[in-house]
Amino acid sequence: MAIYIVVDLSAHGVRFLTKSSFAQITLFYLNSFASLLDLFVTLSFLLATMRVLIDLTAHRDIVALQMAGISKKQLLSPFFLFAGFLSLICYMNTQWFAPDAQELTNMFKSAHKSKKNKVQQIRVFTVSLDDKSELIYRSFDKNNQELLDVFWVKAPDDIWHMKVFKIHSLEGQYVNHLIRNEAKRLIKSESFVSRIFKELPWNDEVVLHRFVPFESRSISTLFLQACSLPADGRIIFSHLYYKLLVPLMPFLVLFAVAPMTMRYSRSQPIFLITAYSIFGFIALKVTLDGMLILGENQVLPSYIAILGPIALVLLFSLPTFARMK
Repeated sequence: MAIYIVVDLSAHGVRFLTKSSFAQITLFYLNSFASLLDLFVTLSFLLATMRVLIDLTAHRDIVALQMAGISKKQLLSPFFLFAGFLSLICYMNTQWFAPDAQELTNMFKSAHKSKKNKVQQIRVFTVSLDDKSELIYRSFDKNNQELLDVFWVKAPDDIWHMKVFKIHSLEGQYVNHLIRNEAKRLIKSESFVSRIFKELPWNDEVVLHRFVPFESRSISTLFLQACSLPADGRIIFSHLYYKLLVPLMPFLVLFAVAPMTMRYSRSQPIFLITAYSIFGFIALKVTLDGMLILGENQVLPSYIAILGPIALVLLFSLPTFARMK
């Protein structure tokens, strides 16, 4: 964490220190730590586990303990207990701290962007409907219960645009119907001053005032939404599986690293073991983030996208771990 702070301050310290107080900067880095806790915890556990096991192997302590009747798996029991403790902390962080921390971190970064990179952002919100169509709107008038500047995307070739959409009556005002012609261009086929959209499958439980990114939602929120919002199921389940599996990576570290570091050898390739382990961890994390995107866009089923890389690592590491005595 200290290295991360030093590197980040070297790049953004001038803007941070001129616009914010020390307390605000401290709070920003605490939020950054909470949003990246899974990464920091797993990487620290990986390095610490390799250091301890390599030292025990190099000094023949493991051989002596095995001669006393203690197996390698018994020696690893404290590591598994500590891995469980770290996973519990990560689950608690993912549930209660990380969702708000990610949003606060993004707000702090956007407020401290340089003038050259600061571009006025127009926020757009989206609502997935039960028939897998989408409503895209610019703002929500809570007092009048109206959506403003709305696009109802029934299909890529069938789009309705309305200036105002009244939620309770399903009435659109100043409506244009856009369809795609033979030249693959969207053209206006008809217009209405007012039109009732009885065919629009509106759900009164949809939250309109604020769209929270899926990566900023807690585990319990994703679980409840997975049961109640079938239209967003592929996205919600992808993030839910991701948030449930990533905190368990300390256990994956033990299954993969322990057989390599506890193997007795007169010339143990410590550098190669360390390099392969760190590279493998980074590759797995990048792969999981990439597969999360594939799961969100339904390129792959959510469970295959997220569980696939984990299952592949276990397939190669568990047999070797099981043969340890």
